[in-house]
Amino acid sequence: MTGEGRTLLVVSHPNVFTHNQTVYMRMAELGWRIALIVPNRWRDEYSPDGFIPQPLPGLVGRFARVRVARPGSIQRHFYVTRPSRWLAQWRPDVAFFEQEPFSIPGLQWGIACERAGIPWGLQGDENVDRPFPWPARLIRRWTLRHGDYFAARSPRAGDMLRQWGARGQIGVVPHTIPEWAPSLPRRDGSFTIGFAGRLVAAKGIPDLMAAVRQLEFPFRLLVVGDGPMRAELERADLGRGVLALRTGVRTEQMPALYREMDVLVLPSRTTPTWAEQFGRVLCEALLCGIPVVGSSSGEIPWVIETSGGGRTFPEGDATALASVLSELHADPQARAALAQRGAEGVEHHFSPRVAAQALDRLIRTALRSR
Repeated sequence: MTGEGRTLLVVSHPNVFTHNQTVYMRMAELGWRIALIVPNRWRDEYSPDGFIPQPLPGLVGRFARVRVARPGSIQRHFYVTRPSRWLAQWRPDVAFFEQEPFSIPGLQWGIACERAGIPWGLQGDENVDRPFPWPARLIRRWTLRHGDYFAARSPRAGDMLRQWGARGQIGVVPHTIPEWAPSLPRRDGSFTIGFAGRLVAAKGIPDLMAAVRQLEFPFRLLVVGDGPMRAELERADLGRGVLALRTGVRTEQMPALYREMDVLVLPSRTTPTWAEQFGRVLCEALLCGIPVVGSSSGEIPWVIETSGGGRTFPEGDATALASVLSELHADPQARAALAQRGAEGVEHHFSPRVAAQALDRLIRTALRSR
């Protein structure tokens, strides 16, 4: 027990999804009293009309839905409330805002904590030094000067926080991933190459199509997701492959689809303003016993090398991707070894339990320094 009964206030739009709340269940097991604030309503591509967030059973009673303006706008929504009211009600010992340093809610709640004398921190996911509009730069400058700690979602994100001038403690705290029970993949039919994510060029869809056209064996391309490139993908010549497209799929439906795959591919391409920041689907597939192949974009190599569950290729090199897929197709034992090693690696390095321990260490270090 390391939280020692202290109260941690968490303000988090990602926690409108129950699977993202798991890390705070694990924080509670470490002795923290959790108080969780989320937007009262949120929108995304699957719920354009909005939905009402629900808590995990273990968080009922310490879970508040608070009205926000601009629900669905990740960095620009803000809470239509006085944060000081919630600070007075829950009297936290420390606060954590799952927001970037340049976000409006990060500034809103950070100012309230500064006035109340409550230590607080933010997350950092950005791994590219991209240009920001001047209001975002001003917000970032203030939060980085005043925040007591920053949960970097990858080592490169930690480097970016330092480059931007963060003064508080910085620690790597991986993104929350689901806690899915291990099970054997389902094998029925031809070799299945999987992809899960937005159907946009930055996710490497053109490279994926170019790579599979080079394959010399029959395969099925199972694509889970939707986006602007959907029509192009549906019309594409896939050589010896057939397309299976699944849209509108929720997180809880993903395990069954991962288990249809022989390998998951994440062929992301870096742009002037973005590089892959984590690649959650890599960890999810490995949890389901599926080896992974990823490009060299952003944090993909970090996740694959740390977990030990896959192979990487130079981003944009469709021929190299085709070569890796051909090698894995020809060697089922290699696929099985990668899958087993990857599942163990994800549990050891990226599970909610590990993320909770990392956040616990970071907060306690920041409190001691303060």
